[in-house]
Amino acid sequence: MLSDFRVFRLVIPAAITITAASCGGRAMPSTAPTVSPVTSQSSSIDRLTIRRGEQRVEVDSPLVAGRRVERLAHQAGGYVEQSSGSTDGTVSVVARVPAAKLDEVMDSIATFGKERRRQLSGTDVTDQYADLDARLRSNIALRDRLQALLARAATLDEVLKLEQQITRLQSEIDALQARIDRLRTDVALASLSVTFETQRVLGPLSVAGKGVARAVSWLFVIK
Repeated sequence: MLSDFRVFRLVIPAAITITAASCGGRAMPSTAPTVSPVTSQSSSIDRLTIRRGEQRVEVDSPLVAGRRVERLAHQAGGYVEQSSGSTDGTVSVVARVPAAKLDEVMDSIATFGKERRRQLSGTDVTDQYADLDARLRSNIALRDRLQALLARAATLDEVLKLEQQITRLQSEIDALQARIDRLRTDVALASLSVTFETQRVLGPLSVAGKGVARAVSWLFVIK
């Protein structure tokens, strides 16, 4: 029969070995789904960036323009996350579109009316992804080693202790995988926020007022 001391003699070296692997050694092979490795020394082509776009456009009908954005997003391979309107007729749409098509989609939206504002931004998440990936691989390798020890456990106490460790590791693995999947989605699909406002049409008095103001300003222009 194996003693508790012998179980921890088996488990602790396994943890030390895997920790050393995550710091530069070779990780144990795993049957878990593979994750594309990303290193901090990757070239600019391999950098992972989350892109975001913001746009404000004046249109004749904000409601119609909002529906057009929904169709445009679907055609580009994306979708609309949120759409809302206010009492002043303003319509806001938040969509997700393929990052490679963000500029093209924004150019199309600009043709809906008069573009008043456009802003593009990006966040580099390459290092964050690489860190999560390394932690995931390390935990998967340690879980697999503990499962191998579990298969050789001789007492109920050993089984319970090993299963507790495996359950904890599996929970961490699931959480890390969820964060990685979220990063992948955010990199693949850019976020686009569009605000449509009713285009202002000057009335006769406003037009006349602007004309008078322009004429008066000419009186003070010497050159």
